Amino acid sequence: MNFTVPDMDCGGCVRSITEAIHKIDPQAKVDADLKTKLVSVGGTADRAVYATAIENAGFDVEKTA
Repeated sequence: MNFTVPDMDCGGCVRSITEAIHKIDPQAKVDADLKTKLVSVGGTADRAVYATAIENAGFDVEKTA
C-alpha cells in the first residue's frame, strides 16, 4: 500500500510515521522516500488503519495505488 504524505520532509517525520505504523502493526515493512513524499507499507492491516495511524502522527495523507 502506498500513501503520499505531502508534509513529510525530514528524517524525524519518517521516524514518526514508521513508529506510528509499527504501533498498530509491529511486523509491517515501512519504506519512506522524502523526495517523492511516498510511504509504502507492507502489512496485514487495512489501508484505512495505516492512513489513520499516519494522520494521528500529525501528517496529511493522500491515498495512492
